[in-house]
Parts: sequence; structure tokens; C-alpha cells
Amino acid sequence: MSAGFSDQSASIPEARLMRKGLGDWYFIVPGADDTFSYMEGIYTHRLTPDYPIEMGKRSTKPGYAVLNLPAVYSLTYQVMDLLYQQAPVANMYMERLKDRWVIHMKDTRLNGVSVELADFIKRSTKQGRVRYVSEYDALSIESEEELLSVSLSVDIKDWLRKKGEQTDKSMQDITADILIEVYRRENIY
Repeated sequence: MSAGFSDQSASIPEARLMRKGLGDWYFIVPGADDTFSYMEGIYTHRLTPDYPIEMGKRSTKPGYAVLNLPAVYSLTYQVMDLLYQQAPVANMYMERLKDRWVIHMKDTRLNGVSVELADFIKRSTKQGRVRYVSEYDALSIESEEELLSVSLSVDIKDWLRKKGEQTDKSMQDITADILIEVYRRENIY
């Protein structure tokens, strides 16, 4: 199994490129859990990618799919390698929580996924959906959120703006909260 990054001297046999939230990139050494900055990894430790990694453009589509993977498990690192190789890195971030890796990612399609790995990804998905798309012969990992555009009267929009100013939320967040509340109320019974 290939690692995300390694150095030529083998003092760091493998390292993974990480980003917590939308913060700075850093490296983590699996097993040892040593971490160091991106700059230190590239310039001090001379880490190079074991395969091409595409930073890509940041997606503005709302929502993330969330994978919750066991930290010490070979399939976890196979999933990470697959994501590094096929998903734009700018559209995901990963965090280590004790014995878990939590990966937040924008919608992506993965090609060449084995049945075993696809099942593991599906079982590990805590938010979003995973499905096979025959048109692309790919595994699709998608957020549960979809963008909705609505036309409102000026009065309603002004009311939403005032509510947003009072609660320090955007008009979109206020509208989403209202719709979620109505949806839950109607679907409880």
C-alpha cells in the first residue's frame, strides 16, 4: 500500500497530508502520530507525494459527506490513498479523534473501487450517501444537502434580514432553520 508522502532517506517512511477544518495543512506520521507543519514536511523532511495529488478548486456547493474511519486499519489508509489520488484535496479535511479518522468531503466520484472498499466506505459514512453510478462506473460520495433557490416577497426578505441581524445568522441559515423545524414537526407524527 502506498503512503501519502515519504522521504527519500526513509527516516519518515510515510506521512499523511491533513487539514483540520479549513485551517492550515500539516503532516501526521501514522502510528507515531507525530505532526509537523506543511512547510517543515516539504522543506525540512523533504517529503514528496507517492502519487500525483490534485489540490483542485474549492467547491462552493453546501454540505459535506462525513466518513468516520478506524485509525489503525489497513482499509482506512486505502480509502485515504484513494481520496488523495482522485478527489481534489481542497474539498476535504481530516481530523484525528483518538482512535478515529473523521473525513469531511465535498461530493466526489471515485473510480476503480473494489467491492470490499466500497462496502467499507458505505459502512463508515456517518453523514451523506454513497451510491454506485453506472453511468460513470464510479462510486459517488455525496452530501445530503442540496441548494434551493426561492423567490420571496420583499417583506419576508426584510423580516429574514432583521432576524438574521438579531441572531447573527445569515438569511439562508434562518430560512433553513424554519424549514427544518416545520419538516420535523410534520414528520414526527
